Amino acid sequence: MNIGIRLAASVCFSLFSVWTMKLYLDTFLSKKSGLSKAAGWLLFFSWQMYGRFYLSGELPIHYLFGTFAIIGLVGITGYDSALWNQVTFSTLFAALWELMDMFFLLGTKFIGGEVVGITVSMWLSKICLFSLILGIRRYMKAKGSEGNLPAHGFSFLLPFTALMTIYFAFYMIAEHSVFRGGNTLFWLLIGTSGMILLNLLVYPAYLLQVEEARIRKNERMYVKQLELFKEQRQLEAEETIEIQTKRHDMKQKLIYIHELAKKEEIDRLMDVLDQMIGEASKKEHMEEWTGNLVVDSLVNHLYRVAETKRIDLESKISLPKELNIEDTDLCILLGNGFDNAVEALEFVEEEDRKMRVDIRYERGCLLLCIRNKFADDLKIDEEGRLKTKKTEGVHGLGIRSMKKVTDRYNGALITEGENGLFTLKAIIYEPKNE
Repeated sequence: MNIGIRLAASVCFSLFSVWTMKLYLDTFLSKKSGLSKAAGWLLFFSWQMYGRFYLSGELPIHYLFGTFAIIGLVGITGYDSALWNQVTFSTLFAALWELMDMFFLLGTKFIGGEVVGITVSMWLSKICLFSLILGIRRYMKAKGSEGNLPAHGFSFLLPFTALMTIYFAFYMIAEHSVFRGGNTLFWLLIGTSGMILLNLLVYPAYLLQVEEARIRKNERMYVKQLELFKEQRQLEAEETIEIQTKRHDMKQKLIYIHELAKKEEIDRLMDVLDQMIGEASKKEHMEEWTGNLVVDSLVNHLYRVAETKRIDLESKISLPKELNIEDTDLCILLGNGFDNAVEALEFVEEEDRKMRVDIRYERGCLLLCIRNKFADDLKIDEEGRLKTKKTEGVHGLGIRSMKKVTDRYNGALITEGENGLFTLKAIIYEPKNE
């Protein structure tokens, strides 16, 4: 009966530990689909069962190292983010995990001596850790940074900080195994508390780095937007000159045709008409012109990129000249959608590079649909991004940025992929003028 109770308690503890770690890692990493992710979680669960069922009194070094290594393994096998991010946040969580264990183990010994066992201290540790994780999740969500990836420069500091934290935690364990006095325990508690605080201070610093990255991204977007606007104005100017030139040339050619018809020069007349028909079928400088500067500049830029990359591009656009939608939001929505499609098509054979863009405005709604072929080795993850084993994400963070735009306008973003065809649909509701 006693063994049964211990086994049940160990199962509950292990499941609670798995839940706690999943809450943390889901905050920062992209979940992997499929059954392969279960291996790391199963190993972690078994390791926690072993710890709760067989350990008593102390936390041996091999158990702490094993826990640290297995947490890292879960981050790598259970998630699809870049390896550096997997290692970074797994390390941070492992550091916080070990420090909380140390804090409550030292604390219970300092307060209750040998009366309070390791089981009680571990339960207190995990309950407190769970509360901290919930606080971290809410903090990240409130700051609008849940799920964002850190800049690589700052990522270098995160594992360093975490490893330093683990080093001090192990140092405290070594000290505790030799010195048993209350004064020593007190200072070890103070040191552990300081290391926990240092670990938690990483997240505000992380948010500062994310904000800097966003500012740099916005600056690049504004620069690109200005460049596209300049190109669009130049295209419009060239189009105006070309129309004026054609109008002038048309008058001269009609006079010539009239003379040929009067003299019944049928062969020469047919040659001139064939030449005029050929000129009329030539592509103009601007493929699309709606009068909306943002849309026209992005679509016409897309046509130039498609021509360079040998993409068979078709578009159908019907929009009013003015939209009550921020230009920057339009740039994010269309620009990311176009860039993602072009990037995915680079993995496709040239003869199969097909892309279709439909944009229309109906009853106060902007409707966007982008269809493009994608290679067989690309897969769609749970967030609707095209991914390959060798790259972080072909449709990467652009999908996330587009989702934020659609959410801002109470709209929706849907991605589908089957039979080698990726479809992205977006709807945003135009705000009413007050």
